[in-house]
Amino acid sequence: MDKKWKGYFTIEAALIMPLILFLYVIIILTALFLYCRCAISQDNFLLGMRAAGFSYGEDNYGEIIYGEYENNPWTPDSYVQERLIRRRTSYPFFPTQTGAYKQDSESVWVETGQKGTKVLTVKNVQKLNPVRVIREGRASECLK
Repeated sequence: MDKKWKGYFTIEAALIMPLILFLYVIIILTALFLYCRCAISQDNFLLGMRAAGFSYGEDNYGEIIYGEYENNPWTPDSYVQERLIRRRTSYPFFPTQTGAYKQDSESVWVETGQKGTKVLTVKNVQKLNPVRVIREGRASECLK
């Protein structure tokens, strides 16, 4: 039997196939990392938005979470920290490892550090009081 390739194709396939499989695994892991990063970013925004609503009814707007204001008042910081700790187990491959909350009179920042990167995921949410915004809008319309 006269063979045209004499076994070279088998050796080359044995070297190329693991390389191709490795590239597929890298693509899948990158997709999972980006998915977890997007989910963490969305969760940070939602936590910031909820924390920005904490005012315990001051200025006729705000919320008292679960009616626990009299017994054990939740602060926005403790609310966000508790949720960040609970969500660390929600992301299977690249979970959050660190979390921080900052607040000033106009904004809320929620930032988390994800496993696998040193870049923090930071969301800045502006505090808005809808009652005040509506009143200011009506007052400006009355002046016209």
